[in-house]
Amino acid sequence: MVMEKPSAQLVGREFVRQYYTLLNQAPDYLHRFYGKNSSYVHGGLDSNGKPAEAVYGQAEIHKKVMALGFRDCHTKIRHVDAHATLSEGVVVQVLGELSNNMQPMRKFQQTFVLAPEGTVANKFYVHNDIFRYQDEVFGDSDSEPPEGEKTWPGGGARNAC
Repeated sequence: MVMEKPSAQLVGREFVRQYYTLLNQAPDYLHRFYGKNSSYVHGGLDSNGKPAEAVYGQAEIHKKVMALGFRDCHTKIRHVDAHATLSEGVVVQVLGELSNNMQPMRKFQQTFVLAPEGTVANKFYVHNDIFRYQDEVFGDSDSEPPEGEKTWPGGGARNAC
């Protein structure tokens, strides 16, 4: 029997359900969602005050997740967008709020690129993962753009090259 290929939206929703459930119940196993060549960046600043860099591969992703100290995470998912992308993959964007270790909820955005794993129609792994807390990006929305950003005509900001 041939299994029908699930829609990108179905893959995205199911992935989000599994990912954030595991983040709450067993964050030490999150690295199992990733492949050997996957990348993960969890926004914010490193110990030197510079933007956090991506880590690559399951072992480094596991170290990074453990260093972030996820405990008793609670997530409110506000919106999930999922679209088919190159090579039968799915890009998933999640908007929500996250509380880690009984801290107040913080708004976040997380984008995943899911790649098909083998020839099974409904099996994917995380190829890329970008996480950002919105307060680290926007801070006070009435303020001027941070140093190093320029404003596009029409009001939008862009990073200086």
